[in-house]
Amino acid sequence: MKTKSELKYIVICVCLISLFNGNYSYPSYQSSIPNGDKAPHPCHQNKLWNGVGHELPGGGGALNPFGIDLYQNKVNTGKIWTKSVCGADSDGDGRTNGQELGDPDCLWTENTSQLFTNSTITHPGICEPTESENCRKKNKWLKCDDNNFQCPLIQDDSDVKELTLRIPKTKVQHKGSRYICTHLTVPLDGDYHVIAVKPFIDNRRVVHHIVLFGCDAVENQPRMNEVNTCDSNEGPSYCHIVTVWSLGIKGECFPDKFGIPIGNHGFTRFMLQIHWQNSENNVGYTDSSGMTLYYTPNLRPYNAAVLTIGQTMFHLAPGQSEVKVEGTCSGQCTKREFQGPIYIHSSFNHMHSLGRKQRVEQYRNGSLINIISDLDQFSFDRQYIKVHDPPVEVQPGDDLRVTCTYDTTSRNSTTSFGQGTELEMCFAFLTFYPFENVHSILKCFTWLKFPHCFILDLMTFANNVKANPFLKIGIQAAMNSLQNHG
Repeated sequence: MKTKSELKYIVICVCLISLFNGNYSYPSYQSSIPNGDKAPHPCHQNKLWNGVGHELPGGGGALNPFGIDLYQNKVNTGKIWTKSVCGADSDGDGRTNGQELGDPDCLWTENTSQLFTNSTITHPGICEPTESENCRKKNKWLKCDDNNFQCPLIQDDSDVKELTLRIPKTKVQHKGSRYICTHLTVPLDGDYHVIAVKPFIDNRRVVHHIVLFGCDAVENQPRMNEVNTCDSNEGPSYCHIVTVWSLGIKGECFPDKFGIPIGNHGFTRFMLQIHWQNSENNVGYTDSSGMTLYYTPNLRPYNAAVLTIGQTMFHLAPGQSEVKVEGTCSGQCTKREFQGPIYIHSSFNHMHSLGRKQRVEQYRNGSLINIISDLDQFSFDRQYIKVHDPPVEVQPGDDLRVTCTYDTTSRNSTTSFGQGTELEMCFAFLTFYPFENVHSILKCFTWLKFPHCFILDLMTFANNVKANPFLKIGIQAAMNSLQNHG
């Protein structure tokens, strides 16, 4: 029995070695439509509306009428720019999308070296002239002066200071997708709370998401201010996610109940993880992006962090209009790891391009007691943070279940969990407080049917078992079997 137990434990542990490589990227459609990088900003002369299909000039968040047409066309035909979209008048101002983007005869393709007209480029998603009675009704969502990050609590506290953490200016030198990480110190004396964060984006053409980790002190400290390729999206074991930014998010303003602790009794260094998506394959680009922190010595009652839940091993069959994947932060894990109740302030749902729906539920004693989030129309390029007011209370022993739904009709081969945009993920990121009520696990996944906390126990056990070479061969065979049939 002892040998079988050891084999069982080590098999599962070895299976975990290649896990947790993730991706938070977003597709770039600028190169998939004519003059996608030249749409003007109707509110500010000489400025561009880079997120041409979005309500936000920088991209991300809700789609404008043109973006909705592009999205529907992509779902229905698998293509972005077709004669149907070109000939439509998405914003209802009397000009077709092709006329507005310089392709009036709908002849443009992604391989076209030049456009077919010298006509003035206008925005296909914003009805113009904006001051006309017709367009005022159609542009109700348009707020020309509502593009800056707003956080009243910053102005209410006269002691608030500002600190921008940035990676050193670095050449992208890589086509497609790449993750880079930099460790940065926070040279502060005393104790502070970070009460708001916003992105500092140096190169909008390549930055698609940023994750900020707070890191504990360890013996072999990594070098500061060095830019390196990240080995894992979840960061090293001694670092904890404290905030996430993606396209469409202006920043986060925390309520007066909590903050991110920095200083003598908080994080003294951070790790910035930035995902570059170099869709234009321009290896001459550089970047020095990061996060701006607003911090105060006036401490809030609680410390906050981010709990990540989801599934980290799955395979999606091709040609299916609806494929579901489920991941659970089990009651077994929350009962063991939670020292008391936690309160979820916000949630951020994440999948890749095949994702269509995501639902996060809370169960207690086997019964559904709360639907934390329910996205029926998930879109890869318009993800956002949902604030819960009042916050959601989670007790030790509660289950947190994530159900992700995918559409694989565009694929002719199996899609698995993994890092690239052509692979998939099923995660939800939950900002919660108090940080102290979670013992050690801030990543509460399911791997196949195994709870993450159970797997960690097995990994600890396996580290103390000296397996012989023959046993290792058996472990590898079992690992391959689990992955192929999981």
